[in-house]
Formats: sequence, C-alpha cells, structure tokens
Amino acid sequence: MKMNKKRILHLISGLEIGGAETQLLRVLPMLQKYHENRVCCVRGHGPIGIELEKKGIKVYYLELKNIFDFFSIKRFHKVVQDFSPDVLVTYLIHADLYGRILGKLFGIKKIVCSQRGILLNWEWLRFFDRLTKFLVTRYTVQTETVKSELMQKLKLPESKFVVIPNGINLTEFNFEINVHDKKAELKLEENKLNIACVSNLHECKGHKYLLEAFEKIFEKNKNINLLIIGDGKIKQILIDQIKHYDSKNNIYFLGKRSDVKEILKISDIFVLPTLGEGMSNAILEALASSLPVITTDIPVNREIITDNVTGLLVKPRQSEELSEKLQFLIENPKIRNELGSNGKKLIENNFTLSEISSKWIDVLKYL
Repeated sequence: MKMNKKRILHLISGLEIGGAETQLLRVLPMLQKYHENRVCCVRGHGPIGIELEKKGIKVYYLELKNIFDFFSIKRFHKVVQDFSPDVLVTYLIHADLYGRILGKLFGIKKIVCSQRGILLNWEWLRFFDRLTKFLVTRYTVQTETVKSELMQKLKLPESKFVVIPNGINLTEFNFEINVHDKKAELKLEENKLNIACVSNLHECKGHKYLLEAFEKIFEKNKNINLLIIGDGKIKQILIDQIKHYDSKNNIYFLGKRSDVKEILKISDIFVLPTLGEGMSNAILEALASSLPVITTDIPVNREIITDNVTGLLVKPRQSEELSEKLQFLIENPKIRNELGSNGKKLIENNFTLSEISSKWIDVLKYL
C-alpha cells in the first residue's frame, strides 16, 4: 500500500530575491517526490513566489502588516487547518519567531527552525529566540561556525542542530554564451577585464571598500570594469561615493538581474567584501562559474574558501589589502584560471544540489 507523503509547510519572512529564498526555490522541487511541500510567506509577495508556483508548489501569502495584525494570524490559522502540516520549517528571524509560537498554538507538533547565520542588526531579537527555543524540534544551519555560535548563545546541545549547506545545481552553470554579444548588450568594451560583485546593496556587504579598492587599482589599470549586480537601500550612497572617482565611468550599477549567470560568464574575477554572511549563494555561484573569488576572511567564508587554493581571503573593511589582491589577480591570469578550476571542483565535490537535498530529506524523514 502506498504511504501518504509527509506534509511540510515552509514559512518564510518574504519572497524577494535573497539567499534563503533562492535556496527554497532550488531545493523544494527536489523534495516533492518525498514530501508534499507548500510555502507560506509572512510579508508581501515577490519573484521567488512566482517561480515556486511555476514549479507546482502552492504558495500562501499572510500579508502581515504589523505584529498585532489579527487578520494575518487568522490567515495562517486557516492555512494550517486546510493543509494540516506534519512539520513546519521556518526561515529568517521574523518567520522563525512568528512560526514557532503560532505553529505550536495551532497544533503543529514538529517545528524546524532554519537559522541562516548571524542576525546582524536583528541581534536584539535573540532574547525572544532564547525565550521560545523550547518550541523548536530541530535547528538547521548552513555552517559549523553558525552551529557553534548558536549552541553557545541558545545554550543548546549539539544534538539539536543539523548542518545543511546551500546547494548549487551545476547543470544551470554548464552553458555557452556569445561573450561578444553579451558585452555589447551591457555596453562593455570587448577587451576590458570585468570584476563582478553580486549582492544586495546593504552596508554589511562592504561595497564601500570594493569601490575604494577599485579606484586605487584603476590608477594602474584603465582596461578594467567593475560590475555591481544587485539593488538596495545604499545604492545612492554608493553612487555619491564614486562621484569624483577617476574610475566612475568604469563602474556599472546593473541593478537586480535575471541574467546573473550570463554576467558571471563574461566576468574574469568575482569579489564579495562582505562583513557577515550565513552562507553566500553568490560565492557558490561564482565558484560554479569557474571564477577566481576574493572575499573576506570571516569564519563562514573560511568554510567555503581555502586561501590561495579555492580563492583569496582579505581582512574585512581593508580596501588597501583588497586592492592588492585584485592587482595580483589582474597581473596573473594563470593563477586566476587555477583558482577558478579549483573552485569549480569544490562545488562538484561538496555543494551539489542533489547532495544538499538528500540532507533535507533525511532530516524531515526522521523527525
């Protein structure tokens, strides 16, 4: 007799393009064979929700206005009643707290909290995290670094945690494009070396230091471009920063893009000067694209990048050191190729989507 699939409800704060949202879109279709998955979005809508629906995954929208929004709570109660989930998986701090409290109240027996890294400017919410931790059946984290941090901050045993890194579908990166046409589309000169950065434009991503480093190396290298892919609240601040830079005409703010993989194909170096991460999808995608990566020497990045093997690490907030590493790679194309090749092998051996999906299947199976 055919067994009924376990019903999994995934509750996430929003469905705009971001790390947690992107992983949800990548992993859930691969879990559908084993579990019935549905997604519930706490605030707003977003492009990831549309893509999930295209892949046959039902998405609910709670339209939360504020913490006292009774109607969103009522909508969540109806979702739980209609779907009757066996497990609730929550992503991002607001959904974590909202979901674990109301989920238990509405009768969901198993709550999995998918912690995505340090809270940064939401660290004050850790008090409520500790206060309600008894409601959580299991925590999933992306890195050993985050696991250690949360074990200490939440005073929980190692048995409460499972490490599940982000995953990459390598087939999405194994394609050819007409490099000449793509550069022409973006109005980039054919013979210039392209340095790419893919990230939301938030202060914690360190764009300020990348712009400073680029201006410095531009003194020696006029045939380079900086491609900044992403959007966010500090965009105008960054534009103002380069207003008097000699390199300003070689810096391209490309905004949010649906063709990031193609832009990586025409790039020569990838840089992410981030100050804090959970686990960067952007770094993994750059490695999958065989690009040499320069990023910051912070614990979570060290779990991906081995310095001088799969990339180069620099101290956070150090534009001088960043400019030196950029100059080094510009001058050494052979090392660029070696780092890019090693990075691609790293993804093939450790971060394939099939391997990461298997980890999720096991976690949900044995709850």
